Amino acid sequence: MSNRFRLAALVLASLTLPAAAQTVFAQPAQKAPAAKAAPAASNSPVVARVNGQPITRADVEAVYATLPPQMQQMPLDAIFPALVNEMISRKLIGEAAEKAKLGDDPKVQAQLRMAREQVLQQAFLEQTLDKQITEARIKARYEELLKSQPPRDEVHARHILTATEADAQAALEEVRKGADFAEVSKKRSTGPTAATGGDLGFFTKEQMVPEFAEAAFALQAGQVSPKPVKSQFGWHVIKVEARRVAPPPALAEVIDDIRELLTREIVETTLADLRKTAKIEQIEQPKPAGQLPTIAPKK
Repeated sequence: MSNRFRLAALVLASLTLPAAAQTVFAQPAQKAPAAKAAPAASNSPVVARVNGQPITRADVEAVYATLPPQMQQMPLDAIFPALVNEMISRKLIGEAAEKAKLGDDPKVQAQLRMAREQVLQQAFLEQTLDKQITEARIKARYEELLKSQPPRDEVHARHILTATEADAQAALEEVRKGADFAEVSKKRSTGPTAATGGDLGFFTKEQMVPEFAEAAFALQAGQVSPKPVKSQFGWHVIKVEARRVAPPPALAEVIDDIRELLTREIVETTLADLRKTAKIEQIEQPKPAGQLPTIAPKK
């Protein structure tokens, strides 16, 4: 099953749940590499035969495309003999099942119907997504998102973190006398950034605890907080190195998130359109024998 169909299937499964707010410009989650598409089977060379039934290279490549991402990191040629052997085993078991007439078993027939439906669902959704998720549509949605999310201010700051106000005041006095802020942080700070001179890099106001953020964003580049700032982590002396408006993410950074957003929208719209023209009957199931009716309490 392709990653794209898996996503579409998850969308279908979640349609009855409240939709969570989606922030496309959030840090992208790590994604598994997409499965490689299997080539068409026409004119593909035969690589094995089982009781006269051919196995083609395209058949092997199709199986390779369904392997987990970590296995697809191995070149096809490296595991080709093993895959052919696996497919020979599958053919033999399949033939044995046919001879045993398991295809006549009602349970097996139900499973085959479900498998056929799943393949058709996958083909339909992938065809729909291929037609509708175009490069132009992705770029248009990217531009919409840029307009809908205003630029955010960022500051680049350093800090000295101490356990007590007295220690923070002593560090501040040392800085005021001309000591290099980064060196004082290396010497006095108890925080995890002490080794880098208290460097916190660029951050937005929302990324820090309120007390620290208010103090940092009140400073201009080059300024040091006039007094120590208390937060849940201790006492801080803060220096702002620079201020800027956060640059928007490049399309390449968020394209996977935009594809997921479009996939959700397209699947939901497609399903809504199908429901409009369908005759759907939901039949209430009888209660199990012996189950007593529920009696509402008197008011």
